[in-house]
Amino acid sequence: MPKNKITRRDFLNGTQIAITAGLATQIISPWADIFGSEPNFALPDDYYPPSKTGLRGSHDGSWEIMHARVTGQKWSVPTHEEEYDLVVVGAGISGLSAAYFYRQKKPDAKILILDNHDDFGGHAKRNEFDFNGETRITYGGTEAIDTPSSYPPEAIQLFNELGIELKEFYTAFEQDLYSQRGMGMSIVFDKKQFGKTQHVTGYGEKSWQVFANEAPLSEQARKDFIRVHTAKVDYMPNTPVEEKFETLSKTGYSSFLRNYCKVDEQVIQIYQHWGMSFWCVDMEEVPTTAVQYYDGGIPGVDYTLPIRSGRGDDPYIFHFPDGNAS
Repeated sequence: MPKNKITRRDFLNGTQIAITAGLATQIISPWADIFGSEPNFALPDDYYPPSKTGLRGSHDGSWEIMHARVTGQKWSVPTHEEEYDLVVVGAGISGLSAAYFYRQKKPDAKILILDNHDDFGGHAKRNEFDFNGETRITYGGTEAIDTPSSYPPEAIQLFNELGIELKEFYTAFEQDLYSQRGMGMSIVFDKKQFGKTQHVTGYGEKSWQVFANEAPLSEQARKDFIRVHTAKVDYMPNTPVEEKFETLSKTGYSSFLRNYCKVDEQVIQIYQHWGMSFWCVDMEEVPTTAVQYYDGGIPGVDYTLPIRSGRGDDPYIFHFPDGNAS
């Protein structure tokens, strides 16, 4: 836990003065042009973004002015004589860290952090909700500290200064929660794409041939599925490594399976939505260079694209109940 006792709610309540006094005079003009009235920056007493519901990404009020700017609208530049030692644009983890490091070098520095959202933390958002009179928390954005073994010394030092003890996760996180209960990876095949709805368990545990035989696949798809999982094939032979990376960084994984691995469309459909929970787009939008680091059992890349990163094999356990918002 962080060493200081300032809660997220205390911090947000404390920003009301700065928001009202420091920023209002600078953005009244574009705000009024977009919304048709002058803004009211007085925040209610119950102002606390993590408790809000609904879609909380780029919420209303965070995007309108930028959209107007992109479409050509212009405003006069306001005069503001206040001076700062540092202005940080973006109150995400990187922006907050920049301000933190700067303050370490210059303890008396006057720092202004700007963000167009009503909460700080960027993608590291927190959700709170009431359930039967009890407050429950979860992550509303980034979930985990991913592969900290590959982090530079500066990042590890930041963890230490914030009171984040990475070693504690190895005992606090129940890593065998699912395996102890006989649970593992599986695939639900849908009727539209595969002719019948069927739940097949044991993905990555059974042999690929056994799994393929249990799945509702065509004969060709079954052969191709087994091939891309077992054959040690370079699907871009005689192509220089740098050219491979250049090409596959612009090639969606679905296209890689189709155009290079030459698999049946049913195999492509198996993986089409494989990374939705991670990338939030289907695999046509995810470059093939990204999937070689993904631990979800995605085939076909290992012998085509050599691993270039020093990425460690840390377990995916480094996260708080509210994700990186902590």
